Amino acid sequence: MSDIIQLDGDSIRDAVDARDRYELLRRVQAEAKHSYGGSMKFERRGDAEYLIRRPYSSSTRRSLGRRSPETEAKLEAFLAGKARVEEQIRSLRGQLEDRSAVLRARGLGRVPHLTARVIRKLDDLGWLGTSLIVLGTNALFAYEAKAAVRIESGLLATGDVDVLFDARRRLVMSGGATERGLVGALQSVDRSFHRSSGRTCTAANKDGYMVDLLEPQDHGRIMREGRARLSDAPDDLVATTTDSSRWLLNAPKFEALAFDERGLPLRIVTLDPRAFALQKQWIVENDPTRDPAKRVRDEQQAELVARIATGHLGLRFDDVVLSGLPRAFRDLATKLTENGDETPAEW
Repeated sequence: MSDIIQLDGDSIRDAVDARDRYELLRRVQAEAKHSYGGSMKFERRGDAEYLIRRPYSSSTRRSLGRRSPETEAKLEAFLAGKARVEEQIRSLRGQLEDRSAVLRARGLGRVPHLTARVIRKLDDLGWLGTSLIVLGTNALFAYEAKAAVRIESGLLATGDVDVLFDARRRLVMSGGATERGLVGALQSVDRSFHRSSGRTCTAANKDGYMVDLLEPQDHGRIMREGRARLSDAPDDLVATTTDSSRWLLNAPKFEALAFDERGLPLRIVTLDPRAFALQKQWIVENDPTRDPAKRVRDEQQAELVARIATGHLGLRFDDVVLSGLPRAFRDLATKLTENGDETPAEW
């Protein structure tokens, strides 16, 4: 039986419909945050009232002028716009929740619930796709979602999330994560998350679910004192590096909307599937310290993702966008594509 199963037309239609609504929700949420976030109200200063605007996630306060018909109209328009987008957000969330049962019934709810909550938190903070991207097995959820297929194997099983930190980018902090960094963000999802005592790059919760922070140490990194971390908090994670992740910042990114176990959408930003497959194959052939069982899984994942990339997403390993990867990586493509493409089994 094939380990890649093509979704049927009804499943694809329902998934596309939910994704369209989620993309609209994200646009409306962005409008709510940037145009109507924070507050606007009249405040008394001495013997006069002034219209004061405090933007979202900011301590700055700006006066828009003394109370007058113009400033009263400005406040009225702000409150009306805020009410409009809030109602639209409630409506779109309700529609997504209503459709979630159908998506679960069709087997489209794929991403484990805690994994989805962690990735959503990184996205809500504005870190996902900018300073952080998802690595490892969880990337497969993005690949299958974009390709409209389902991976039918144990290759999706994982109990952790790996994230790659681009220390070259300025990390924009917000909310409670400002002082606590990645650990603070994780604890807002599950309070039992703490940095592991023996691995400063790993946070784990009470159930042993782990989040690892990686950083590729390539020549393009802007050097700073010490190893890369998201905050100065003493208990925040400190990024580690591996030989196979050294060049990953030079690989193109890949974005897809997947669905969690409840049937609700989330955005995943990860590596281009070709870079994923090449990295896994490199590990198989160049990391003698790799656990043999993990090596077998790496090889299976490399072959599977290569087939999805070429056979379902129409991507080529000789694409110029991969030229930032070292030749030692790119030369492995011949081993990944020598078996040719596979026609997917029907759902």
